[in-house]
Amino acid sequence: MSRKDASGQIAKQLRDAISNAVWMPGERLPTELELGETFDVSRATAREALKLLSATGIVVTTRGGSGGTFVAVPDSEEVAEQLSDAIRLWYRVGNVSLSDVDEARWVLEMHCVDMAARRATPDDLVAIKRPVEASRDYEMDIADWLDLDLEFHTAVTKAAKNKILELAMMSVHLSRPATNTVFVELLGRETVMKQHEAIYLAIAAGDPEAARNAFQHHVTYLDEVRKEALTSLQVEDMTVSSLPTIRSSADRPGANA
Repeated sequence: MSRKDASGQIAKQLRDAISNAVWMPGERLPTELELGETFDVSRATAREALKLLSATGIVVTTRGGSGGTFVAVPDSEEVAEQLSDAIRLWYRVGNVSLSDVDEARWVLEMHCVDMAARRATPDDLVAIKRPVEASRDYEMDIADWLDLDLEFHTAVTKAAKNKILELAMMSVHLSRPATNTVFVELLGRETVMKQHEAIYLAIAAGDPEAARNAFQHHVTYLDEVRKEALTSLQVEDMTVSSLPTIRSSADRPGANA
């Protein structure tokens, strides 16, 4: 094998070992010399393998007498960012359909609204209510309005207090800038705002059943609008990869200034 092939295979074995808790977060990996002896490769090849691991964020390397390569302590925001990049790429090249996204959203978010009604803190309620109030401006730019819609549903997801559900819902939220292009012009903004408000009020009241019912009413409306849009296009379904993406308000020049 070439050095590149060997380093890649070593990096994969090290990654698998870390995933299987051979080394825990914060623990030091063997040195380049030790890895070279273990895998019967040169020190340069072992160094390349560690560089490949480092590029994924799984390990970090420090210098000095107490330095070395250590298993990284996971940061939730960094994990979410890496996952979001992978999901975006998967959507753009895959065959995930609108119905796939809708079905997954219904299953996941129905549980989120239920759990949010049971677990939401006062800070969560503030975060959920803010985009509801802001979206009462029905004349705002469509990108700003869609940002508020995403902010609302993300806040509900966070209020459920389940990190696994939060990551799963991320895959749904990341598809929405594309899936929204199918029906966004047919949506009634006031209708959506009132449906969001009903979900918020049920969560604020600590009423899981009312929260589920309000969410079901919301997704039923969205499903009807999307079916109308697809009928006008004379198709039964579409893949996410075939759709253009509605720009985010952050994409506008000077938005991050």
